[in-house]
Amino acid sequence: MNPTQKPDFVALRVLVVEDEQIVAADLEQKLIQIGHNVVGLAATSAEAIRSAEQFRPDLVLMDIHLEGEMSGTVAARSIRETTGAQIIFVTAYAGVFLRDPEQMLPPGICLSKPFSLFQLQAILETLKFPRVSE
Repeated sequence: MNPTQKPDFVALRVLVVEDEQIVAADLEQKLIQIGHNVVGLAATSAEAIRSAEQFRPDLVLMDIHLEGEMSGTVAARSIRETTGAQIIFVTAYAGVFLRDPEQMLPPGICLSKPFSLFQLQAILETLKFPRVSE
């Protein structure tokens, strides 16, 4: 346990879906730094769906604008339905959820890029995630 973790801390299995490699690597490092396990990185919606089915993450951090035919929000809905994983959207375009709130999925969180390690940690600490993988 690192000094910033609470006593009831549970490491989550996290899939990072981000098409910008530098951003994905930064997010992976932030998650590792706060004690979570990154089970996979995906850059497209199709890759995200395959990875989610393979790794059964507890949480998916999902960019909404991805390369390919399927948006991140559509892929997130598919992942949620097939794996039960929780979805947190990570995007520089958070306004999309104000224009079309039906695209948001439970727990209804969107982190607006860029964000700090402490913002990410605070969001994850306030949420309770059911364990999907065990």
